[in-house]
Amino acid sequence: MAAMTDATGPESLGICLVANVAQETSHGEGGLEIRKGLRHFAPGAKVWIAPPAWGDGGERVIVAGRHRGNHRRYMRIVIERRFLTNFRVRAIYSPALVRALMELQPGEEELGAHFLWSAEQAESWARSWNTPTMEARVDGHPRRPFHLVTDPPPMELQLDGITYYLAHFNARGARYSPEPPSVEPSPTVG
Repeated sequence: MAAMTDATGPESLGICLVANVAQETSHGEGGLEIRKGLRHFAPGAKVWIAPPAWGDGGERVIVAGRHRGNHRRYMRIVIERRFLTNFRVRAIYSPALVRALMELQPGEEELGAHFLWSAEQAESWARSWNTPTMEARVDGHPRRPFHLVTDPPPMELQLDGITYYLAHFNARGARYSPEPPSVEPSPTVG
């Protein structure tokens, strides 16, 4: 793939999905241990995300960025996507970054750029990952007992022409029921 030329600047080697490391990340049992950033990346650090390499829906992603302790060299690791925020699409200009992201040897940048994101694919994933979602359990639905909903979850969910009502939600997810919520009688005055 030939380098993309921009009339106003240097040659782009390709398009990539970029994000920042969250300011605070939760770890340990129940997510009760709060850390600033990640072990390898400082809070707010910019990381470049490789296209998904396996079929987990992008829950874990391959990223390249500058290590917390060495700001000159790029490193490549796999991290959970939940530790990242502010997904966006950017051009790559650094051959060293392409090598780190795609695990290439010097001189193979053109090969790696061929396997980066397409602009449409990167925009679609960025839009999807910037929309907060949570897992919802749908009681009584025969084919889809689990579903992804926005966070915070909607009060009603339509699946296969049936309305399900929000029964409960917390940080772990939401639960929907086919039964409408009970209505408390209004207090009478007097």
